[in-house]
Amino acid sequence: MRRRGSLVGPLLVILIGVWFLISSLRPDLPLFDLAARFWPFVLIGWGVLRLAEILLWAAQGRELPRAGVSSGEWTLVVLICMMGSFLYVVNRHRPWQQWGFFTGNRVEIFGHPYDFAIPEQTAPAPKAARILVENLRGGVHIVGADALEIKVSGRKTIRSLQETDANNAQKQTPVEISTQGDQVVVRTNQDRLTGDDRISTDLELTVPRTASVEIRGRKGDLDISDLNGPIEVSSDEASVRLQNIASSVHLDLRKSELVRAGSVKGNFELQSGRGRDVELDTMGGEVTIDGSYSGDLQFRDCAKQLKFQSPQTDLKVEKVPGQIHLDLGSLNGTNLVGPIRLTSNRSRDVQLEQFTQILELSLDRGDITLRPAQTPLAKIDAHTHSGQIDLALPESAKFDLKATTNRGDLNNEFGAPLKTGYENDRRHESGGSISGGAGQGPAITVATDRGTVTIRKDAGGPPPPPRPPKPPKAPGVTSIEIEKH
Repeated sequence: MRRRGSLVGPLLVILIGVWFLISSLRPDLPLFDLAARFWPFVLIGWGVLRLAEILLWAAQGRELPRAGVSSGEWTLVVLICMMGSFLYVVNRHRPWQQWGFFTGNRVEIFGHPYDFAIPEQTAPAPKAARILVENLRGGVHIVGADALEIKVSGRKTIRSLQETDANNAQKQTPVEISTQGDQVVVRTNQDRLTGDDRISTDLELTVPRTASVEIRGRKGDLDISDLNGPIEVSSDEASVRLQNIASSVHLDLRKSELVRAGSVKGNFELQSGRGRDVELDTMGGEVTIDGSYSGDLQFRDCAKQLKFQSPQTDLKVEKVPGQIHLDLGSLNGTNLVGPIRLTSNRSRDVQLEQFTQILELSLDRGDITLRPAQTPLAKIDAHTHSGQIDLALPESAKFDLKATTNRGDLNNEFGAPLKTGYENDRRHESGGSISGGAGQGPAITVATDRGTVTIRKDAGGPPPPPRPPKPPKAPGVTSIEIEKH
């Protein structure tokens, strides 16, 4: 009997060929990152094709195979799963960034770098000029000045096997300034070369202080300071530093190692596919950050609303006169003005001190330490599925408290008028609550599904470390507690 062929094999060969073709034509595309993230679609597509083939054979009345997937195909499935998991882990930790073997998307073994100075060029620019910088690869440093002209200089690095090839590439890629109305365009013309990854141009620009700036690129660090006009940046990979910006800022980055901004008076918007560190200080407008970040995020002195959204965390704070520090495992905030809303679906410890207005907090896992500012208090609603809760309340505050744990211990260090109640005598293994109030105050609700809850008086100074959970009682052992009244 003739063996039936399958479309899966040829399609896999076509897919591999397309992969290498795209890698050759567009080496700048993050194909490794895409493969590490979306490799399970190969298995999904494979299964759909095999199911379609079997349904087609059944419709044609042909004999169906005894097993939908052969033993050889199962072996290939296991290999794909192992390779895909390996790619995901390697792409997540990126060890080559620490080894220093790579300087971009490929290993630069062949060729020699040749440096060329870019002679200074000057062109008139109107007071409200719109500056557009097109630099595919390389850094851009822009400084605003009290002048109605634009100055451009810098250096160019070309990697080539021979010096004559580098000289030819230098002649093909002159830096040009073109003016049309109030728009001034600075081009590095790197797209004139095939294989644009061989050339990098670092630009130094001096522009009118009142100008607006737009930068388009693929890879390179950006440094902009002392401008009154709006700034817009679009790049595949860039670290950005901003200082003394009097208008709005919009950053669209697919990847960033560092975004640092200080003294920005307008709205600040950052969109990043994958980022690391973010540092914002003295922000006058609204701050909006959207992306996935693996490093440290620090926000200080934000006069208006701060919104941060990632696949794991949603944070919204009305004002940040103090500071917020956020990393993969914790969030610490001091001197915040609410409403404050925080939701996290990953393990994260949260510590908030000297905050005012409404607080809404929901964690999947993590400890919560809360120390609101002095009276008057506002509504607090905090919940964690697994973790300890430590809440310090001012002695003279008015509030209506209910603190619960479904499985854990209760520590009422505040004293009267709060009362502690357990569901049964086996306190550590059952739930309970601390409830009560002082005067006509806001509702304060804290709850943990599994963990210890501590309510205490705020005596000033730093908050104490969280209590370790008490060990469960041995069977048959009873205890006597003496409570002071």
